[in-house]
Amino acid sequence: MKLALHWQIAIALVLAVIAGIWSGADGALIPVFDYVGTLFLNALKMLIVPLIFASIVNGLLGLADKSALGRLGLKTALYYASTSFLAIVTGLLLVNWIQPGILNGAPAADQLGLNADTAAVLGKVAGASTSDVWAVFQRMIPTNVVGAAANGEMLGLIFFALLFGAACMTL
Repeated sequence: MKLALHWQIAIALVLAVIAGIWSGADGALIPVFDYVGTLFLNALKMLIVPLIFASIVNGLLGLADKSALGRLGLKTALYYASTSFLAIVTGLLLVNWIQPGILNGAPAADQLGLNADTAAVLGKVAGASTSDVWAVFQRMIPTNVVGAAANGEMLGLIFFALLFGAACMTL
């Protein structure tokens, strides 16, 4: 008998709570949980590159009409732009309405005694200019696609997968 996904998730959550309670206040089993969690995350990270590459190439090869590629790209760009716009507008509306980080009309960091290192953050973006945008386009074409995949540079991998899928489509 196969359980529905929502029941599997509910059972996993209950088991996680039981394991957390069972591990006790001293946290003797936390290193074990940390080790198993690290193995799980490493397995997920291991699948990212092949999954992205295979899905893009397979999607391109699944197109019956080569001329549909331009329309698909346009639709994808419009979809991405519209959903990004909706997400930004929703976020701005909610932040202005809820005002997170404000307690009784004053910043919560001041009331809680939290100190933000704003100089370090501003130092990271102080020299930003339009040349940084051009650097993104330069990183889009990696000199070594295997090195880009190993370093987690997804933009170069996606660009290569698009070129590879388009080349396979013409064969």
